[in-house]
Amino acid sequence: MSIVKVISSTNAGANLNYLINEKAHNTELTSHRSLLFNGQNVYGDYANKVNARYLADQYWAVRQRAKNPNKKVQVHHLIFSFSQQEFNPTKQNLLQQARQALKLVNDFLHQLLPSTAQYLEAVQCDSKGKNLHVHVSCNSVLTNGKVLDTNLISVNSRTVTKNKKLVHYLGIRNNFDNYMTKNFKKLTGCEFKPVKENQVNLVNSKAVKIDERGGYIWKEDLKERILDAFNNTDNFEDFETVLEANNGVKVKHRQASIGKDEHGKKIYRDAITYTFIGDDFASHSARDFGYAKGGGKRGLGLSFTPQSIQHEFKQRQRKNQQSIQEQTETNPDTSRQTNAEQLQQLRQQQLLQQQINQRFLDEESEDDKYGNQSRKSIRQYTSSKEQQFDTSTYDAETKKRKLDNQRQRNQIRRQNRKEANRNTDKSSKKQRSNINQCAKQPKQSRHTARHEPKQPQPIIKQHEHDIGGPRF
Repeated sequence: MSIVKVISSTNAGANLNYLINEKAHNTELTSHRSLLFNGQNVYGDYANKVNARYLADQYWAVRQRAKNPNKKVQVHHLIFSFSQQEFNPTKQNLLQQARQALKLVNDFLHQLLPSTAQYLEAVQCDSKGKNLHVHVSCNSVLTNGKVLDTNLISVNSRTVTKNKKLVHYLGIRNNFDNYMTKNFKKLTGCEFKPVKENQVNLVNSKAVKIDERGGYIWKEDLKERILDAFNNTDNFEDFETVLEANNGVKVKHRQASIGKDEHGKKIYRDAITYTFIGDDFASHSARDFGYAKGGGKRGLGLSFTPQSIQHEFKQRQRKNQQSIQEQTETNPDTSRQTNAEQLQQLRQQQLLQQQINQRFLDEESEDDKYGNQSRKSIRQYTSSKEQQFDTSTYDAETKKRKLDNQRQRNQIRRQNRKEANRNTDKSSKKQRSNINQCAKQPKQSRHTARHEPKQPQPIIKQHEHDIGGPRF
């Protein structure tokens, strides 16, 4: 279940300094920021050590060979993160698993990128979850002066036009999953399970961090309102009216293309755009589901499209019918009672209708004495009788009252959740201030040693736990 991320950086020196010289974020398993190093077309300093400043100069020298040496994007930062099911590092097996993770990423990049690519690989295990991950700092320019094709390292699949031909790129995430399924068991002896993308409910990683801090996420609030309206309705028309009346969400229909047919004509589907005013008193709008130009997914998810909502309504009706049939089969006595009650109600309605018709005939016979007034009285009498047995208005009022009560309960729950998150934020801030006052950082002494300059050597060695620092 490995995860691959790609970040574009405009400062190669800062990116390399972050990987090499920064202190470890979590020192439970190791005090080193990076455990092992490897790479391609990069060299160590005079002591064959990994030097961030020396590597930044190498990256700069290669970028000067390009037609545009002042490129805005200098480095592409790739992150290959492994789960605890793939690598479960401890103090005893940390270096062994780090070597395995580095070999997997290094062999994969040798197959993916050209031999003229310049990149540095660093294995780390200092995250909060103590997961092994490999950082790759790849120069945006190749050693021959050409620019690195970013389609090779795009996270999602994409189709581009090259030389008037359509070229499809699978995406680095899918490519790495395919590579892991073939080679992970050979190296580690364990099975590899690729990550399945959740297209039903899209959740952004930034939204997860905001939720952890107790902030307001308007997309999650919108999803709760949509689900509330869905649970209180039985068809799509009522869903739209209830969603706007009780949940404050407006629905706008539009057409979205989903591809082309055999003749080259575009195929469209009915799509929805949701707009509402959130708890932050700002107007927000979101689409149900769609694809960006780069191939990424955007919107709320496939479960919020009108097609999936209508499908769920049909499934619910089928389940209700099946449950009624099962009840009638298991409890025939109750079904007979319900049928008998329905027959009794029909008989009562028929008797009332007969009485009304008889009264109408009796008063018609007296029209000569009383004139047209009798007919008016009969019409008023029949209309009042029919209104007595009309229960549609009563059902609509009770249904609306239930929806209003449910809406008020949801608002109270959201307010309580916000207050709880605010209290936790205050307590966490106090704890941090106390910790910062008590913590004292010892000064580190730096010892410099003079050595005779040596010829630069390619990266072939790996770093061990020594006092002198990381080496190639």
